[in-house]
Amino acid sequence: MTTRSTTAVLVTAVGAALVLTASPAQAARAVKSRPVPSHTTTVVGTDPFAAAQPTAAGHLIRDLGMDGGRLYVAYGDYTANTGPQQVHTFDPASGQFSASQLQVPTEEISVYRKLNGKLYAPMTDPRDPSTANVGYATNATGAWTNQMKAPAVHIYDVATMNGNDLWMVGSVAQYDSATPGGGAAAYRSTDGGQTWQIVAKDTSLVETGFERYYWVAAINGTMYLQADDVTEGSPLRAFTGTTWSTVAIDRPCGTVAANRVEVFKNRIVCAGGTAFGVTTFDGVRSVTAAIGALTDLAVPGDGYIYALTNTGVHRSLDGIAWTPLSTAPSGARSVAVVNGSVYLGLSDSTIVRINKLTVSPAPSS
Repeated sequence: MTTRSTTAVLVTAVGAALVLTASPAQAARAVKSRPVPSHTTTVVGTDPFAAAQPTAAGHLIRDLGMDGGRLYVAYGDYTANTGPQQVHTFDPASGQFSASQLQVPTEEISVYRKLNGKLYAPMTDPRDPSTANVGYATNATGAWTNQMKAPAVHIYDVATMNGNDLWMVGSVAQYDSATPGGGAAAYRSTDGGQTWQIVAKDTSLVETGFERYYWVAAINGTMYLQADDVTEGSPLRAFTGTTWSTVAIDRPCGTVAANRVEVFKNRIVCAGGTAFGVTTFDGVRSVTAAIGALTDLAVPGDGYIYALTNTGVHRSLDGIAWTPLSTAPSGARSVAVVNGSVYLGLSDSTIVRINKLTVSPAPSS
């Protein structure tokens, strides 16, 4: 693996000045955890596409995106350069996996995002050359299609700031020493995904290839994206629609995959910069709940957010106070809730249901 270096940094914003003055932010406070009830699980299916992967990491069910009562399975291994990968579903009602709905030219699908009621699967590690246009798979047009939008080495996450735009973030390549310009990159489209412009970049003058934006999320009319492996460490950038700034807070979210970052009730919930808890950030301060190292988050639309950690499954009404629901088997990597049942995706390509656990929607306020 390439040795990481952070000798110098170049930060730019295209179309707006990137102001490196920070707004005040309060320090994080810890929230105590409670004992976790113990439940058994039942295997409900083995994913054929994940199970067919040639590496152990490829067998991991990394995320379970939900749409129409079905679970979209994220899997693959971009370290081992596997792929292409397949968009497909698991139906909890029938216990059946679907055939491929689309072959995606990526070595891994890491997360499914729902934006404006449609699903998006970023191309975590596109199989096309770094000079080729890449992007994401989506069913936004009614059928699943690959949208190849801009040249990039990685597309880790997609988001919308206001419902009328689209963002995709990751990294671009420095093609040769005479043409610098690689590093972390954020693209934005304001015309429904037809055209894209780089709107932010973070990079070291001596580039290592690890300068990246791993996630992007919008709360309260501001888009947040956290750089990694630049001279400043992991600065949190903020864009209001007209102005860029750097948030004066020690990174609320660690260097994590996008499935460990969710927006819930105008807060960003994520794996924190430490290994012991789940952090919630409201744009001013962060709060960390010590409920274990976060593996996955789910927002099924029942009024709660669910967290899978190394201590089990927890849920919260606000992303701050968490109620433990159940322990989880070894190898649990992803969580989803369908019709009151809690499902876990495991590292051996299986999906299990937690026995004797039915969760009800949050009471209406």
